Amino acid sequence: RPLTKTAFIQRLSKAARAAGIDPLQGHGIRIGATLEYLLRGVPFDVVKVKGRWASDAFILYLRKHAQILAPYMQAVPEVHEHFVRYTMPPVR
Repeated sequence: RPLTKTAFIQRLSKAARAAGIDPLQGHGIRIGATLEYLLRGVPFDVVKVKGRWASDAFILYLRKHAQILAPYMQAVPEVHEHFVRYTMPPVR
């Protein structure tokens, strides 16, 4: 049977407590998964669909995580180009 969101969050919370760390909430997991897909080279448009993002709101979170993404983007120029295109406003 499919794993429900509630059961998933409960399982993660239990594992976090056992490890002595603060449990993540659903939103933190969602943006974390978004970052993971991007770090693995999944294109932005695919991540948007996969994460069921109705808007480009996840890009705002990515701006806050630029420091995390920077080493990867420097190593993979295509990712850097896509990131800049999606997160930076066009020059007028």
